[in-house]
Amino acid sequence: MGRSEGQPQSSVKPGDIMFSFLIMVFLLQWNARSLLANGQEFKHFIREMHVKPDVVCVQETWLKPSLDFGMCGYTVLRRDRNNGVGGGCATFIKSGIPYRLLGTGSVLEYVAVEIWEKGDPITVINFYNPCARLELQSLMSIEGRGQRRVIWCGDFNAHSTVWGSVHTDTNGRVIEDLMDECELVCLNDGRGTKWNTTSGTESVLDLTLVSLGLAGISRWTTRPDSPLGSDHYPVFTSAGDKIQVTARTGIQTWCFHKADWGKFRLRCEEAVEGVGVSNSVDDLNRKFTDAVVMAALSTIPVSKGRKCRLLVPWWTEECQQAIKDRNKALKLLKNTLNLTNLVRYRRAQAKVRKTVKQAKKVSWRIFCSKIGRSTPVGDVWGMVKRMGGDRREWDYPVLMSGQETAISDQEKAEILAKHFSEVHSSGNLSERARLRTEQTKEKHLDALVKQTNTDHDLDAVFTKGEMLRALKAAKPTAPGKDQICYLMLKNLGEEALAKLLSLMNSIWIQGELPCAWKDAIIIPIRKPGKDPTKPGSYRPIALTSNLCKLMERMISARLSFELERRGVLASYQSGFRKARNTVDAVIRLEDVIRKAQVSNDSVLAVFFDIEKAYDMLWREGLLIKLNRLGIGGRTFNWIKDFLFGRRIQVRIGSALSTQFDVENGTPQGSVISPLLFLVMINDVFTSVSGGIGRSLFADDGALWKRGRNLDHIVGKVQDAVNQVEEWGYDWGFRFSVEKTKVVFFTRRKVNTNLKLRLYGEEIERVNSFKFLGVIFDARLTWKKHVDNIESKCKKVINVMRCVAGRDWGASCSALKRIYQALIKSVLDYGSVAYGSAAPSVLKRLDVLQAQALRVCCGAFRTTPVNALQVEMNEIPLCLRRKQIALNYWLHLAGHGESLPTKEVIMDCWENGRSQRNHFGEMGNLLAKECGVYDLQICPVLVFPITSPWMFVYPDVDWCLLDLKRESKGRGDLKGAFHFFSQLAYAEFTQVFTDGTKNPDTGITGFGVAVPSKNVGINRRTSDRLGVYTVEMLAVLVSLKWAELTKMDRVLVCSDSASVLQSIETFNSKSRQDILSDVLMTCSRIYRDG
Repeated sequence: MGRSEGQPQSSVKPGDIMFSFLIMVFLLQWNARSLLANGQEFKHFIREMHVKPDVVCVQETWLKPSLDFGMCGYTVLRRDRNNGVGGGCATFIKSGIPYRLLGTGSVLEYVAVEIWEKGDPITVINFYNPCARLELQSLMSIEGRGQRRVIWCGDFNAHSTVWGSVHTDTNGRVIEDLMDECELVCLNDGRGTKWNTTSGTESVLDLTLVSLGLAGISRWTTRPDSPLGSDHYPVFTSAGDKIQVTARTGIQTWCFHKADWGKFRLRCEEAVEGVGVSNSVDDLNRKFTDAVVMAALSTIPVSKGRKCRLLVPWWTEECQQAIKDRNKALKLLKNTLNLTNLVRYRRAQAKVRKTVKQAKKVSWRIFCSKIGRSTPVGDVWGMVKRMGGDRREWDYPVLMSGQETAISDQEKAEILAKHFSEVHSSGNLSERARLRTEQTKEKHLDALVKQTNTDHDLDAVFTKGEMLRALKAAKPTAPGKDQICYLMLKNLGEEALAKLLSLMNSIWIQGELPCAWKDAIIIPIRKPGKDPTKPGSYRPIALTSNLCKLMERMISARLSFELERRGVLASYQSGFRKARNTVDAVIRLEDVIRKAQVSNDSVLAVFFDIEKAYDMLWREGLLIKLNRLGIGGRTFNWIKDFLFGRRIQVRIGSALSTQFDVENGTPQGSVISPLLFLVMINDVFTSVSGGIGRSLFADDGALWKRGRNLDHIVGKVQDAVNQVEEWGYDWGFRFSVEKTKVVFFTRRKVNTNLKLRLYGEEIERVNSFKFLGVIFDARLTWKKHVDNIESKCKKVINVMRCVAGRDWGASCSALKRIYQALIKSVLDYGSVAYGSAAPSVLKRLDVLQAQALRVCCGAFRTTPVNALQVEMNEIPLCLRRKQIALNYWLHLAGHGESLPTKEVIMDCWENGRSQRNHFGEMGNLLAKECGVYDLQICPVLVFPITSPWMFVYPDVDWCLLDLKRESKGRGDLKGAFHFFSQLAYAEFTQVFTDGTKNPDTGITGFGVAVPSKNVGINRRTSDRLGVYTVEMLAVLVSLKWAELTKMDRVLVCSDSASVLQSIETFNSKSRQDILSDVLMTCSRIYRDG
């Protein structure tokens, strides 16, 4: 099914269980003797079963943490053997069955889980003993063994006459003692569970032990006819009373790839006619939403929910026939044990494995052949993570919160909703913090009232063009409760768009949002490495109305521009700001440390972490901050109403929790939330005294102090930490003592008595810290960071080897795309900083690049690296780092003095004395080497006098470009132009523009021609300008001519699609200054009539 970005409305009420039925606990246990060899046949065996087992316990999986093995429809819990080969066990639990992981062995190999049935669980212990001597004390230490209802299953490698063995050994006596101690009953009836092909005998090694309460209602059997490639038989057990299994229905989704958009547009136009004028924004929103959804239901198909993929999608008839032949050979061997039959059986078994492997290989080949430029990078990343052992389980096990246990989806949703609501509670603040926030509030009561509208540009009503630009910039996201997706809004007709604009302007003028926009559906996402049974291990992702997000996008663009133009945001804040990035903060700190090393100084850095930064954002405090920054009128009123009255519901499967009020914070997933957070945290370091370095990227903050006297700098930094702590009390934030770290960047030995404290507790001192994705070590050797890069890239190279093959597999271009997306990007990030590492450290990265390129082009191991780089059109990493460093130098040179990082490229006495070629020293040298040091660099940020939303944007007609794409460049574009220009623009004065550049000399110029007026304008421009810049200048000059001559209707024709795209979106990566002039000229022409 094609990608869907939304869910349609369902007739199911929130919290309803779609299907609920009662079955026995049906358990399958099997010693696989390697899932790597026999796992695919095992999956097919499960698929063919009429009744699927509820729990599957597999021993001897032979899996490693880096290997992935899963079954669709089951959640897997594994205990892999990290040291040595073989061993390991895995428990598969059918989706929908409530469970809780009790533990996995560290010395012993077992997985213990609880299967829940209305508060009375059954414990299943999956155990494997690799022929070691068992000890009763070790077995008695296994989690869950003392529960009232327990099932032990697995390969114990124990012999006893109790379960049908010929003799009793030491392990057997230990198991007998365990049965006595725990009151267990062995279900084995003497039938063999393992077949010895050499001797032709059976033995009983796979045991099933159950507690007394289950023994009388349990059944046990084996399948000797289906060993599945192993020498152990599958064993089936049905035990216990009945448990409740919820068959979850997948959330229904819109199938947009099957949508009839023309019909949808017509239906919307008809439906919105009933959306009249109303004083109630709730009424307007309800009518508009109903109209769009009703039109969608009749024109956009709906899926039936998430379908379970086939366990073995590549299974063929040849595989099935090989299995039958193998089983027939096994039956013959059991009847007549001789050498001929033994050889026949082993040959049949080898044929099964060969056939299965070949079928999987063919399927893999087909998959690899589809990897190309259209393959989403996320799909490739997912493959990398799975092959690297990073498995994400989407099922929710039994949740525990205090004495409360959540088993059903409804109970889980309720317990998570309650937890998320408590996370936003002011009760998380200390008594001192609550008192200080109340004092802050009392001082600024006048800043919390609803404000009157102003004549400021911020309060202007929205225009259709502004709304369309925001809609075009929106990326597909899941919808909220109203089920409206961005793709629907992008396909609305003119009348529907007018109604939508009217709705948003009504909200804007009244300063009140529809109640439905304040409701959020929370999807809990498990945090990696956290205990899945605890509600605190889940991150809430809020699904809110896309209509609200669209309006947020417009307001966010306005507010961001206004804050940047006035320069009220902290200069050291780089998060969520245009023309800012994480490297700004990284380079500042790296430069300080390198210069300190020159003079034998030390640098003490503190890296802060805010607890629940977004969740605990104090709303009244945010309004006070907005008022301080001079943000009032409609913008203030909208934000105030946006923040208050919010409610959440948690969705698990199809179950919805009851609604909970949210006391603090902004919704995660909201468009405007990051900008509001920047406003709230803007002055966190304002009270810190001078001489202390500081940086912020959203909530990731750092303070540092350079000096030679460690006692002195510790005292200064402690004063700064105290100031930050006091700021947190005033504004409702708490910094995490556990996650806040201290690093001494020095080559000297640091006294262990030098400590920093936060809230009276000692801050942990570490030798390295990962700051904004870059690992800083105490001596700044970058070895740990390179180790991290190496670890990431090796996983990707392993995947590339898998998808590549000598005779089959992904193409060279597909492999290169994987390299560029997943390896080159990792090598590039932070290279401006870690490029100062020792050559011996950086050489390790050259090896990684050579390995990846060798896999891409299938070259021999002895192929020279230079030849690989030429073949794959990739430059050496040393030159690539210089290229990135030069681009970053140009980025800094184009900034004004408000960017603190620009100090790095200023002349300094330390430059030239460092033993490392760090960016602060090499940046200017690279610029001079390339001849750009003395050039005037165009500004990165431009703030026109007129606000961008007040511009009059010209219409851009893409009909010729669309025709060119449809005809793939083979159409008669010249004839099409004359046809369109006469049909639609016969009354317009046509102005033709063009720019050019000589690639050899760098000479540039442009021309403007008006054939109907016999006008021609030719201009020589500065050398070495880009073609984009010259084309933009040509358009600007044509508009200046139209303004000067006061032409009534003008059609400007340009062959630069990038220039036209910039004009339509008001977005230029290189010449925002010329673009602003273009749009201001258009606005003047329009206003002058």
